[in-house]
Amino acid sequence: MSAISDLLVAANGQRRSARAIARAAQERGYSLNHDTAARYMRGDHGLPDETTLEALAGVLGVPMTKLRAAAGLQSEIATPYVPPAEANRLNRRQRRAVDEIIRAMVDTGRGRGNRSASLDARRDAKQGAKTGQQAAKPALKRAARRGGAEPSAS
Repeated sequence: MSAISDLLVAANGQRRSARAIARAAQERGYSLNHDTAARYMRGDHGLPDETTLEALAGVLGVPMTKLRAAAGLQSEIATPYVPPAEANRLNRRQRRAVDEIIRAMVDTGRGRGNRSASLDARRDAKQGAKTGQQAAKPALKRAARRGGAEPSAS
C-alpha cells in the first residue's frame, strides 16, 4: 500500500466501505466516485488531484497537510491561493494565462508522470538514434497524423 492509503485506512475508524465513503462525500457536496475511493483505500491509485484529496479529507477528517504530505505533494500551505487585489485589473485572456501558468507550475500530480514519461521518451529516442532508427518510426507516424510531411528516405 502507499503512504496515503495507509493514512486513509487508519483514519477510517468506522471501517466504512468505499461506497459509504463516496456517498458521505457526495452528501457533503464533493464529487467522489466509489471506485476512486476504493482505489485510494487499497493503494491502487495514481497521484491524487486536489478535489479527491478534499473529498477524502472532508469525509475521513484527515488534515489536508497530512494527506498532501503522504501523497508527496506540497504540504506546508493548506489554504487556497488568493491572488493579490491587483489581479482584478486583468482581463479575461490574462486571467486564463495566469490560471494556465499556475496549473503548469503545480502540475506535479500529472506532471510528474508526464514529465518523467516525456523525459524517458526523449532518452529512448536518443538511444534509438544511436542504436538504429527504431525510435524514429513512431515520430514519423505522429508527424503523418498531424499532417506533417514524411521525411524522404536517405
